Amino acid sequence: MKCPMHEKAALAAMSLCLCFALQALGGCGQTAPPVTSPATGKVNTYFGGPFVVTVDPVGTSISSFDHSANQIGVSAFVSNSQSIIVPTQVLSGIFTAANTGFLAVSENFATTSSGYVPQNPPLTGAWAVEIPGAGALANLLSVQTGTGSVATVVSAAPAAMADNTACPVFPQQTSFLYVNVPNQSTQSTDTSDYGMVGIVTQGSAVTFSATPYLIGPLSGTPSTVTGGCSVSTLGAVTSYPLNSYGLRSNMELISIGKSGLLVSSFNTSGSVSTAGAFGGGNGVIGVQEPSSPVDIPSIIGAKYNGFMYAPKNKVPETYDITVLASAFGNHAGNDPACSALQASIAANHGQGAGTVAAIPFTDTIYGGEFLTVGSSGSVNDPSEALGSENCDVAITLGIEDPNSAGLFPNATIYIGSNYPPFSNSNPWNCFGTTSVCAVSFPASAVVGQVQGQYVIFVAASANSNPPAQLPDGFGNRIAQPLGIYLFQKSQ
Repeated sequence: MKCPMHEKAALAAMSLCLCFALQALGGCGQTAPPVTSPATGKVNTYFGGPFVVTVDPVGTSISSFDHSANQIGVSAFVSNSQSIIVPTQVLSGIFTAANTGFLAVSENFATTSSGYVPQNPPLTGAWAVEIPGAGALANLLSVQTGTGSVATVVSAAPAAMADNTACPVFPQQTSFLYVNVPNQSTQSTDTSDYGMVGIVTQGSAVTFSATPYLIGPLSGTPSTVTGGCSVSTLGAVTSYPLNSYGLRSNMELISIGKSGLLVSSFNTSGSVSTAGAFGGGNGVIGVQEPSSPVDIPSIIGAKYNGFMYAPKNKVPETYDITVLASAFGNHAGNDPACSALQASIAANHGQGAGTVAAIPFTDTIYGGEFLTVGSSGSVNDPSEALGSENCDVAITLGIEDPNSAGLFPNATIYIGSNYPPFSNSNPWNCFGTTSVCAVSFPASAVVGQVQGQYVIFVAASANSNPPAQLPDGFGNRIAQPLGIYLFQKSQ
């Protein structure tokens, strides 16, 4: 499929400067110069989103990573008894670095169905990856206490975070690439899956000229809107619409860091509907567009940590399968670890269930979640104590858009027969058969660099043709959105 030919003039008119306040990024500059990581002992503070975070009803939070004390803290805006929105600490804990590069977070103070209460013993199983001073991805945890015979449920609360130290300064338009993040709503039709945005500032006014796309690629409706950046208790954050901090129903908060990471937190509710600053009606995560075409062999050859996010994947398990700590790039396609994935892809290419249109090519990154099945059930544990990550997912980037460096609008995702809730020993068999299943479906990916490290953000839609699909526990293929968010591991 031919990549879209985006006019350079249109690109310039849509430079994306989403000021989604992650304090360690330190404000947007016109050329997004590299940021020097803070010295050991400093605290990195970020503004968080754009996922639906259960610890924060408003969908926004401020997170701090204190590397001198190995402590994490999260504050969010919640309503008190007088329905006044006030900043409240909703999580605190400690973190330790695992050999894999993940940070293992133990929550001493977490959110529950009855409020924000101490955890004794501390709640374990939360994870984060960080580019210090630039941003972080995290899978924090929320506790829903059962009653009677209903067991306590620990659910994931994924978040992306970016620097929030200064408002953006873009005298000339600067381009960003982004993917829309799926949410847990019942929205059945996407209005945007990915896009490009040009951002220009004049004083405190921040103008976003966005061109959204549906996976296909199909053009969405371009838009030009203006928000306002100010320094608040959330840090330096841009709000859209202008002066909308008190309008919880349709307020979008945007942060852009100096190193080029972009996040927006969009909480929509009530009767008013809006597509927001980026045309998708929900949050985005993105990166500044590279100045020249990216080096694909270097991207494929790097190693990454991050998360796979499928908010509608409600398969019963002993862990929350909607968010999976994952790693990519540690395996080549011909490694023994990838044999189940490759065999199931081959078994469904032109035969079997016939849901794999093409075999992965050389521009493919292999990886998957950290999943181990033990006596107490399954666990998603990237500490390496229980083994390395699985190889059950492949991402083929495809051809880079010739007019948009870092944009891969015709990517492909492959899901193998060992993707959870299945495994190598208990493979996914197509419903009503004994044949192993595998699927492939279209996706779009954006690639950039943040402080010299590659970041890859991938979006797949339940409304594409064919749709993104994941297995349930009975051999069925269930259409649902999927996002993959990766930071290159520091060497």
